[in-house]
Amino acid sequence: MGKYKTINVDYPEYKIYIKNLEKLKKYNFNDYSPDEIYHKYHDLALILPSLGAKLVFKEINGYVLYRARLSRTIGKNEDLSLIQSFSFPPPSVCKNKQRANINYKSVFYCADEAFPAIKECGAIDGEEGYLSIWKINANRDLNYASCLPEKLPHKNRWVEYGAFHHTFLRENQTLENKSLLNHKIALRNLITDKFMKEKAPYHLSSMLANEYPYYQNNDLLLYPSVQTFQEYTNFAIHPNAALKQLECFKIYKFKLVEQGKEQVKLNFLSIGDIENDRIKWRNPTNSDGEELGFSKID
Repeated sequence: MGKYKTINVDYPEYKIYIKNLEKLKKYNFNDYSPDEIYHKYHDLALILPSLGAKLVFKEINGYVLYRARLSRTIGKNEDLSLIQSFSFPPPSVCKNKQRANINYKSVFYCADEAFPAIKECGAIDGEEGYLSIWKINANRDLNYASCLPEKLPHKNRWVEYGAFHHTFLRENQTLENKSLLNHKIALRNLITDKFMKEKAPYHLSSMLANEYPYYQNNDLLLYPSVQTFQEYTNFAIHPNAALKQLECFKIYKFKLVEQGKEQVKLNFLSIGDIENDRIKWRNPTNSDGEELGFSKID
């Protein structure tokens, strides 16, 4: 993948293009390989649009990200004294497509708050898991692709990014070739809709997500958290960027007591502080939960 040539794309008239996109939305990809999905996408959509820009590292450094991993996904031979055990998984264990990765391609999944990170990992009440806390500590600007829609709930801290890129598309395409503006908006809406609404096994969104970090030189992909009704944002970060541009500073082992639409109840079982590149486990205190914005329930 990542080698499809679309030089001097000759778009059909708008009505035909819309029919092609509708066909793409409903296409049955069940027996298709990732390469076949890639080529069928380009047959109908014609291009993979650039949807991002740069996060300036001097402005984004210190931003906190949250990654959850359930205990049942941890192999018996994995070493929980290693920070890597709470980072992105090795490609060999990524057997199934997820919303932002194809089979046997790894990404670092995380969210902008603890609540969506836990909701997105598929936890059920009573399960145990680990919530690792990471800070962006970049030494360069980070390239991103935004699969955020034009409109998001105002609560979403990245709401301006969806609106900005939609406005940028309108203004730039109007100057470049206004006759193709509706084509480009329709394609952008198809992509953002897939990241919000596509069901497993995520044929199109996983293919698109693989293209943006692995073949378009993006460090990370932004898309809405489906499990929180788009009120938060998920990140899929290229493994190399995760290794070089993120720093883990704390890990919470938790038991999920109860989850609702707007909050989760947790018992913290132990806390792993990072000291001299080692994980030092200790018993939790009330302040550990407060640090995450959790309030104690007696």
